[in-house]
Amino acid sequence: MKALVYTALKTVEIQDRPEPIPGPDEVKIRISATGICGSDVHGFLGHSSRRLPGLTLGHETVGHVVEESGPLLGARVSVNPLISCGHCAACVSGRHNCCASWRLLGLDDTQGAFAEYVVVPRRNVHILPDSVSDASAVMVEPLANAIHILSMIPVSAGLLPTVAILGGGTLGACILSVARVRGLNVVAVSETDPMRAIVARLLGATQVIDPLALDFASEVMAATDGAGVTVAVDAVGNSTTRNTAAKIVSKGGTALLLGLDEGPTSFDFFDLIRREVRLQTSFAYTERDFAEALSFVNAGRANFEPWTDVMRLEEGQQAFDRLTQSRGDRIKIALAP
Repeated sequence: MKALVYTALKTVEIQDRPEPIPGPDEVKIRISATGICGSDVHGFLGHSSRRLPGLTLGHETVGHVVEESGPLLGARVSVNPLISCGHCAACVSGRHNCCASWRLLGLDDTQGAFAEYVVVPRRNVHILPDSVSDASAVMVEPLANAIHILSMIPVSAGLLPTVAILGGGTLGACILSVARVRGLNVVAVSETDPMRAIVARLLGATQVIDPLALDFASEVMAATDGAGVTVAVDAVGNSTTRNTAAKIVSKGGTALLLGLDEGPTSFDFFDLIRREVRLQTSFAYTERDFAEALSFVNAGRANFEPWTDVMRLEEGQQAFDRLTQSRGDRIKIALAP
């Protein structure tokens, strides 16, 4: 089969790879489209030690089941790419993202979905209606991340917490969409890219602030009469955005940390403790979150198709170059074999 393989820094190439063979309780899927995630881009740029040359990237995927011993044969499905063991303490409690031995398509030695076929456990596929396009379906996985992180808003935040979102890329856009569907009061979104700022406004953000032009923290504090927001969500993940998220929450507020732009970050714990700020990290999603994200897409409650392009797998190099050099207003680019 053909596969788009990460072969060197900023380089992906079409190669011929053996077709994967499904094992017990697995299904083989003929891939229709796979979205390029920001984590794939990090690997492409050499920023990920867990995505090394020789790996087929890609995990936001949709396709048809072509080998299966049960009733799923021929079904069009969305794939949950986070593969958990199903029997460790975390999995049994429903926290599949904290599985002791989780794997992800396109990470470490697990080959990904920028290919013609992929094999996953049977429980990791969900039937898709024909009414949902491939361009919409590849957004299920990013939406699952948004649903998971917003599920971590504590009860103490109240029924209608005020929210600020740092970052208006794919994850930020997903968080904004889920927050609005749930009736949360999104006070502001930070985004440096003017095209993505336009998309955020079209998705319902009332105020989008360029943190390179204005001090985001000051703007949020002014918009909340100096109180700060109940919840700040960092979808970027560097020292500046993490500290800004912690700074702009109110006393007793919560900073939700999802982005992974860089690793170590220092905080002023004198300030955080005295304000009783809660720092809550979030990783991926559970199987329940993924199913809820699928329902979002199926019902049309989150639609990113106007800002999504589908390109051929053979155009993978051009697609990655666009995302790293001139992405414009594209929230997602998907590759189709």
